Amino acid sequence: MRGKVLITGGLGNLGSWLTSHFVHQGFDVYVLSRKEKFKLEGLAYTVIEVDISNLEELKSKITMPFDFCIHTASLNEHFLENYAKGALLINALGTRNLLEVLSVSGIKKFIYMSTFHVYGANSGHITEQTSLLPKNDYASTHLFAEYYIKQFAFTCKLDYVIFRLTNSYGCPLTIDTNKWYLVVNDLAKSAHESGKIMLKTNGKAQRDFIWMGDVCRVVEASLGFKKSETYNLSSGKSLKILEIAMSVQKVYEKRYQKPLALEINALDCICYEDVYVDNAKLKSVFNFQVEDKIENEVEKIFQLLDK
Repeated sequence: MRGKVLITGGLGNLGSWLTSHFVHQGFDVYVLSRKEKFKLEGLAYTVIEVDISNLEELKSKITMPFDFCIHTASLNEHFLENYAKGALLINALGTRNLLEVLSVSGIKKFIYMSTFHVYGANSGHITEQTSLLPKNDYASTHLFAEYYIKQFAFTCKLDYVIFRLTNSYGCPLTIDTNKWYLVVNDLAKSAHESGKIMLKTNGKAQRDFIWMGDVCRVVEASLGFKKSETYNLSSGKSLKILEIAMSVQKVYEKRYQKPLALEINALDCICYEDVYVDNAKLKSVFNFQVEDKIENEVEKIFQLLDK
């Protein structure tokens, strides 16, 4: 075994990819989840069911030392009722609870999957020096969690890496995922169910998309990073939503041998500006190459939905 790793939210959208990756890389994987709603087939891992917003429950459930923790557990569904309170309890306080419990056992490295939304910017050149101006509860609570990590780095000599992640994509490892609202998933599912894609905008808004396979490779490499730092985790390339929709259309028409209607909202006259999420700082310590896997993952999503 290459070490004992705790993956919080390890049955979630990105978390399940990380669980699969670290199992296949020979790590002793423990998944922390509020509830084990399903099993990832063919993978050997141990589940710890616990609510990270409950400190006493967390103390009673995490009784062994871990070499590494990859913290992905967060409440992202901003459309839910009372989201502000839930996000504060899970994303911020939950992170602090986890840090308090793990710091006692001497964790070697704490990896936190934050978000580029802490910058509050949808345009321009975004580096780690860009001003932090979160504009919603999702972003604010992730930034709050970042501050807790730096607090524990000071008080407990915690060794950490914070990744400000852009839009990660990849076929869900289970049909039971609750992340069908994510852009690539949503467009593919809409095409599969209705035989058409109808964008709510003119499709010109830009986002940085990074394949989850690349994210997993970078996270594994970060276990060996020598300094505690914060990095943008991005592809360094932005795509228009319309370009993503056209990729889905291309895969659909090739797979099902029939046309897929693609409509934009012609009433949306907003001129969306360019955005570039710089990953040069990360590449200075781990020079990775990103892969364009959007069409591959859309094909896998269609395979999943066909079942």
